[in-house]
Amino acid sequence: MSKPSPLIQHDFPFGLVVVQACVIPLIALLGWQLSGVLVAKSAVIGALIGWLGSSYAAWKSFRCGGNGRLMLVGFYQGMAGKFIIVIAGFFIVFRTVHPLSAGALLAGFAAVQAMSWVYPMWLGRFKN
Repeated sequence: MSKPSPLIQHDFPFGLVVVQACVIPLIALLGWQLSGVLVAKSAVIGALIGWLGSSYAAWKSFRCGGNGRLMLVGFYQGMAGKFIIVIAGFFIVFRTVHPLSAGALLAGFAAVQAMSWVYPMWLGRFKN
């Protein structure tokens, strides 16, 4: 007799956060090879802002187990917190970090966020 799959799979958000964290050094190496230290530093800062927001959202959303009402509240709180972390992170970085490559900062952020699309497709490819 097979075991039914759980409704809440906690390995997906944890895996996504880990994949996003693993992409950060690759972003640094790519930026450093293409344009030097300034671009690498800016890209890593942008990637860290995105990763912190995603980590908070994953933690807040999936910490309460299988209770549907608490999960829904957690999702709303996680997304609101992610939004605040990202906005505050960009505000602090643009105010305090000089010199800064704004394009590289946004590219690093976008690369980490793109893992939210790439990781599920990658998982689906290996589960079939």
